[in-house]
Amino acid sequence: MNIALHGIGLGGGIAIGQAFILDKDLEDVAQFTLEDSEVATEVLRFENALRSTRKELEYLRGNIPYDAPAELGAFLSLNIMMLSDSQIAQAPVELIKRESCNAEWAIKLQADYLSHQFDEMEDEYLKERKTDVVQVLERIFRNLEGNKFDWNDEGKFERGILVTRDLSPADLVHFKDSNFAGFITDFGSRTSHTAIVGRNLDIPAVVGVANARQFVREDEIIIVDGIQGVVIINPDKIVLNEYKRRKKEWLESRQKLRAIRKDETVTKDGVKVEIFANIEVPDDVEDVKYNNAAGIGLFRSEFLFFSQDNHIASEEEQFEAYLKVVKVMKKLPITIRTADLGADKNPLWNSSHGEAENPALGLTGIRLSLAEHGFFRTQLRAILRASHYGKIQIMFPMISSAWELKQAVNQLELAKEELREEKIPFDNEIKVGSMIEIPAAALSLKGIFNYADFISIGTNDLIQYLLAIDRNDESVSYLYDPLHPAVLQVISHVIRTANKENIPVSICGEMAGNVKLTRLLLGMGLRKFSMYSANILNVKKIILNSDVADIANKVSKILRSESRERIYELVDQLNEDIELF
Repeated sequence: MNIALHGIGLGGGIAIGQAFILDKDLEDVAQFTLEDSEVATEVLRFENALRSTRKELEYLRGNIPYDAPAELGAFLSLNIMMLSDSQIAQAPVELIKRESCNAEWAIKLQADYLSHQFDEMEDEYLKERKTDVVQVLERIFRNLEGNKFDWNDEGKFERGILVTRDLSPADLVHFKDSNFAGFITDFGSRTSHTAIVGRNLDIPAVVGVANARQFVREDEIIIVDGIQGVVIINPDKIVLNEYKRRKKEWLESRQKLRAIRKDETVTKDGVKVEIFANIEVPDDVEDVKYNNAAGIGLFRSEFLFFSQDNHIASEEEQFEAYLKVVKVMKKLPITIRTADLGADKNPLWNSSHGEAENPALGLTGIRLSLAEHGFFRTQLRAILRASHYGKIQIMFPMISSAWELKQAVNQLELAKEELREEKIPFDNEIKVGSMIEIPAAALSLKGIFNYADFISIGTNDLIQYLLAIDRNDESVSYLYDPLHPAVLQVISHVIRTANKENIPVSICGEMAGNVKLTRLLLGMGLRKFSMYSANILNVKKIILNSDVADIANKVSKILRSESRERIYELVDQLNEDIELF
């Protein structure tokens, strides 16, 4: 019997395979009686899992994703502290010895005991802490030898479908190199960082499929339609054959896209457009070259600081990372954005700043860099040194005013002076750019143009700040709307003003890689797009099949509309003659 579930499709086509349930549940644990000679080994197995859990949590605390909630650091610290509590660290050991049982059963017994204790409490706040305690025990359970998940298993998981509660951005880094054909999650919003990273892996995926794990059984055949956001469990022969046909069509369409890789990106009426790539780590450049991008429009350098536990990348390490990219890209332009870190990341060297109540409005981006001169100067020196070997540009994040940009440029000049004194070569004419992702910056462009050679619109944060919406909060993420009239007006204003002043302008946020918006942005006057490599050929296809002169009037009509429904209708009409993926 077919069971169809719906969620949020992240694209990547269609995958068909056997289900693998990542999350083993304490409720399903069986009890095994041990021989006396096996008890000591089982205690050691538990203690090893406890150590692995502590190491895992400490690593996560030192490598919190850049857009994580402010309370995440405190939450992880609390979990680490719990690991030292006797009710978690010692009680399961005593149960293993007293009951001669397996570690899984001991953890389950202790979780049930603690849950009951919390349920008996009268204080509502303390009752709610039950979840925190049980989650720590579940993490230890998953780290027991035999339960721990190996992303690179060559056997059972090959071309299978991963089914899980949720995947973090860090998990998706593992997923990229795993043998899975696709994944589905119970949780996830359209605008979360996990969804953004997932979309750009170009792997069939559907997130936010509520209770998926309750319906899917291990090894069951499931279909993941990342295009339509549909998951089909145990499909019958007719449905299976239909999706095999659709999958074949999808793969054939992708093959056709590869044929345009080397084509010049020019519209039907001869307007030249440049498509750049976004990268997070140096290894991403191979995909950039394969898709024939015009260069790198956004190197998110902050990811260099997430790779090692409690470690700030040195000048030499940063220099080597930038140089690696330069060597692959050769003479193509590379825009390196200085680290867009913030109080919510709270790496070891930034611990004195504590936890911000609202990190998006706190010490983040260029504000943090200007507050941490030593850290900032080290990165500027590394970028400048690499600029001697390639066509590097530097861009500053979260600029809100010309004054702020001026301070950043002053620090750049000081770094240049240091290198001159040390007789270290660099590009003295290196171009300087500013991210436009704060509404204040979008409304004070002329002052910013006094210090910026180019600008790039960061639509992800710009929309968030304009609409006062946390895009990671599932309860309000539905309000995150790139087609909101105010969003379109601001983006159009930035593009129009930059073009008038002959300042190069690009968009490097999610909107740049959304094929539904390509013609809209072309009609606004955008000629430089920057996106994840997975989206380049799809967007290129739209550009090659567009006539700017024809769409200009239609886009003007869209910009004059104040109705959300009418805007969506007009955007659909703008794309009605071409197939979108």
